[in-house]
Amino acid sequence: MGLFKKRCMYCMEKIEKGHEKFTNVEVPGYVGTLNKPFCSEEHANKYEEEVRNLPKKSGGGCCG
Repeated sequence: MGLFKKRCMYCMEKIEKGHEKFTNVEVPGYVGTLNKPFCSEEHANKYEEEVRNLPKKSGGGCCG
């Protein structure tokens, strides 16, 4: 039963239990890092690279 399988944050494929590679990565819209599952170390590195290259947006709000 695949109801509670984790999905890779990069390719969104289901990952078998015990084969996940958890990595602390930055998630756009959150402060700090979160522990997210990936199917391989290569996908974790690609995800970090893409997040790092996202354009920074100004905060809006009253000060900027």
